[in-house]
Amino acid sequence: MKLPFFSKKEQRENEFEQEENNRFFYSNDESATSYVLSLNSGLGVTPRQFAFHLFLFIATAITTTISGAIFPYLLQEAELDQIIKIVTTSWVPITNGILFSFTLLMILGTHELGHYIACRYYGVVATLPYFIPVPPPLGVGTLGAFIKIQSPIYTRKALFDIGISGPLAGFLFAIPAAIVGIYYAKPIASSNLPISFNSPMLFTLISKAFGFHVELAWNPIWFACWVGLLATALNLLPVGQLDGGHVVYALFGRNGHRSVALLTTLAQAVIAYFAYIESNWSGGFIYAIVLIVMFVMRHPKVVDEDAPLGVWRKILAFIALIVFILSFMPVPLRIN
Repeated sequence: MKLPFFSKKEQRENEFEQEENNRFFYSNDESATSYVLSLNSGLGVTPRQFAFHLFLFIATAITTTISGAIFPYLLQEAELDQIIKIVTTSWVPITNGILFSFTLLMILGTHELGHYIACRYYGVVATLPYFIPVPPPLGVGTLGAFIKIQSPIYTRKALFDIGISGPLAGFLFAIPAAIVGIYYAKPIASSNLPISFNSPMLFTLISKAFGFHVELAWNPIWFACWVGLLATALNLLPVGQLDGGHVVYALFGRNGHRSVALLTTLAQAVIAYFAYIESNWSGGFIYAIVLIVMFVMRHPKVVDEDAPLGVWRKILAFIALIVFILSFMPVPLRIN
């Protein structure tokens, strides 16, 4: 029996706190509220926590710098001793590595800081960005960055703003980086490299604006922006608790989110199959598996799901869709 003084909002809050699924990503610790109130100045982290985040950032800066320095030689399938000799006798690889690391970390960093600032604005407890370093021979020196949300998100507006702020912030930096990278790129008639990188639509539009109608040679800023746009597009996929998933949940509610996520997951599975057949690229299956896992995991409820988003946020959602289209690459690369 519902008591007459028990409001609808209070009922939703109790249901929100009792849902066990929320404990996977959001902390329901009773001290969360008092912790939020204590964050009226500073970054809201202890010196030890700040030192750990700084350590991860520095480590990632080192690994991405080394990766940017050696990556073009790995593409040419050079021997390890040859790569070491080149890197230790010339400033060109180190310069390439610094440019690659700076550009990539700026895109990833502004993305995560966009989320963090939005969380702080709405009083949502969140960590500083965790950067993930990876040993240089494996990939590009990082698996990206993330922040961990540690308290509930109570309104659709807050969920929308927190979800969309990261991709838009990172994309704003990616645009000038793409312009610089393509402007200074050297056109080549054809590439005999074992891997060919397909261009996102943003690269294609910028290349046409500069009058480039041929393939461009690798350069560190171009490649860092390519990686950053790939990460942006993947984050904007409307599944689970990806950024796109938050935006779609805020726009269409729980049922709409599930429907869009299911269609997206199925589409990625189809894309992965044809990408493997046509381009010998199997990475799409990894994306499909990740999306399936995120689809199975339920998105945490928002306490106040009835508050309207307003016209301006719907316009921002349309802009985010354009960002996704400009960044998304169904088949990022081709194995020759």
